[in-house]
Amino acid sequence: MMKANDSFEKMMEWILSAKSIVLAGHLNPDGDAIGACLALGGALEKAGKNVKVVLEKYADKYHLIPNGHLVCAAEETEVPELFIALDCGDEGRLGAAAEVFQKAAKKINIDHHESNAYFGELNYVAADASSTSEIIFNLLKDRLPITAAEAAGLYAGLIYDTGGFRHSSTSPETMKIAGELMAYGIPFTDIYNRFFDARSFSELKIMGRALDNAELLFGGDVVCSTITTAEIEALHGSNKELDAIINYLKGVLGAKVACFFYEKTETDVKGSFRGNDGYDVCALAQKFGGGGHVKAAGCTISAPIGEAKAMVLAEVEKML
Repeated sequence: MMKANDSFEKMMEWILSAKSIVLAGHLNPDGDAIGACLALGGALEKAGKNVKVVLEKYADKYHLIPNGHLVCAAEETEVPELFIALDCGDEGRLGAAAEVFQKAAKKINIDHHESNAYFGELNYVAADASSTSEIIFNLLKDRLPITAAEAAGLYAGLIYDTGGFRHSSTSPETMKIAGELMAYGIPFTDIYNRFFDARSFSELKIMGRALDNAELLFGGDVVCSTITTAEIEALHGSNKELDAIINYLKGVLGAKVACFFYEKTETDVKGSFRGNDGYDVCALAQKFGGGGHVKAAGCTISAPIGEAKAMVLAEVEKML
């Protein structure tokens, strides 16, 4: 059951009274985590706040999101008056920033994952929002300055988490906000093309290998693929170049569930899941300590890749 959200007004009280603020997104940040953090960070900086944004190194394609000068490592921050966690389901997903979070005087958690643990002192979780960027737009609007830089970050987050307005999380409100953001004169075509059409040669080769590794299981109900660190390295790429693969797998006609696994480290495997109507992959991910949305979720499993895959597929078989 969804817990009660705190008001934007109360959050703004905390934000306006704090001089030093640290923002952070989840491990292996995606377009929404980066867009929301850098947009809110830019607005807070323009409001005269001492702001730092803690994000892990992210893929080159996200460097077109403005306000990147705010990004630093967790160890480069001092304990802030206020810590704001964005797009993060629980404290563990903050990674190295969790230590800063614990020491901060005040803590706010803003997210749109239904599996959110409400780990802040103030919390705002809107599972019906397309993205955390959509929530940040509503928080900022008429309260703090938004320039073209912040609008570009929010638009980037919006299109990333909706798959270019294709996912069912896209609402009339999402489209209205996208229109308002476009009115700032942002390079919306460049952002869209960079996220969905442009890729490095190594990313292209990695995708080819992952698609070649794909298999249909359970009579075609499930499409599944894996890629190992050795395979990625042989193609001169990195595991920052994998986020488009699960959506290609999801597109296989007749498949109800898509699963993709890759090695994060020698001992940890990341699983990404997509499900059609009636197949709750968030519940699947939660069985392995992960989370996300009903139709899109993920987890990290401490096991060799073959073992992790077998464990998940055993649960998928029960779902079917």
